Amino acid sequence: MPAWNRRLLALFLLSGWVTVALPLAAAQQGKPSPAKQSSSAGPASDQDQEYSFSVNVQVVTVPVTVTNQKGDFVTDLDKSDFTILDDGKQQRIENFELSSEPLSLAVLVDTSSRVQSLLPDVRNSGILITQLILGESGEAAVLTFDRDVRIAQDFTSDADKIEAAIKGLQPGGDQTRLSDAVARAVFLLQQRPRERRKVIVIISEARDQGSRNKLGMALRGAQQLGISVYSIGLSTLKALANEKPGENVASSPYPPGVVTRPTPGMVPPTPDTQTNYNAMNVNVLELISDLVTYTKSLITGNPLTVYAAGSGGADFPTDNKGKLEKALSRIGEELRNQYLLTYRPDNLDTTGFHTIQVNVNRRDLQARARPGYMLTPPVQSTPKSSGSDSENDPVVRR
Repeated sequence: MPAWNRRLLALFLLSGWVTVALPLAAAQQGKPSPAKQSSSAGPASDQDQEYSFSVNVQVVTVPVTVTNQKGDFVTDLDKSDFTILDDGKQQRIENFELSSEPLSLAVLVDTSSRVQSLLPDVRNSGILITQLILGESGEAAVLTFDRDVRIAQDFTSDADKIEAAIKGLQPGGDQTRLSDAVARAVFLLQQRPRERRKVIVIISEARDQGSRNKLGMALRGAQQLGISVYSIGLSTLKALANEKPGENVASSPYPPGVVTRPTPGMVPPTPDTQTNYNAMNVNVLELISDLVTYTKSLITGNPLTVYAAGSGGADFPTDNKGKLEKALSRIGEELRNQYLLTYRPDNLDTTGFHTIQVNVNRRDLQARARPGYMLTPPVQSTPKSSGSDSENDPVVRR
């Protein structure tokens, strides 16, 4: 490899480490504070809200996905096949079951102008979400994000309303406030009944631009509340390639009559001939920028991958309608075939980030779970009357 290529690769790796590692460090070192909004869902459009999350930990519930070497789900295991380590210390599994809790799902859709050409495929995916993921007992909310974060549909179990919200998606501004959307979804899910399983599905390009909430803090909130995040990556390069001539293209920085690329022989370089020759219909700088970003993401990961891996979910890159449908089907199948392992940590005297490691006693199987949770000093609460059951204390079951 030429020396300049090696230097470029090292630069990509270094910049990716800074981008990804710092938010994760913030998630491990952050201090708790109450959410800044009231218990209501808040306005439909959320311009500049910053969120924080505080949870008292008593019981930890860990969704675990087990697959064999072919990637098939394995559902014939029992409690004795699993071992859970909390900060390296083995824990006693109190409850063990296949996932059967009703689902509360937040669907986050990137509606920035950059992915406008891909929205038709997303609009047609509503029925897959309601049938393959939610099922009969599930509920969902639909949030969109670009320059703003909006609730297109608040939580409902009405499949027609959910599908209509997704069918009516409209392109918005040129920003992609991914972490703001995740933070708001975590806040909304925190208010759902604690007996419901909580999941976020993100359909977006691998970009976070304009967010006030940091990736690490939004991820920490998901980890504290036991929310699994699944991401479906949209191909920005395909979106740009699919744009119609003149669509979402900034005006030319060159004055009329200035040649920006060669024209056919004997044709005067007028603005009209250059436009007809497609000189002003492609945003070359944007394509170059996205090509660099795409190459960088292949090397170092992207925010969608961080959210998925940090919460025990999965990331599904897509570049066509078939892959989008397959990703939604896989998410629904996984949620129906997960184990839920519950334990009471016996090392709550140690605050900070607690790692979770789930092992299966069969070498040919792989177990995937969230990597841990943040344990912060307990939040003071109103004393309860004598005889109250600690299980009814206002803590979030995770």
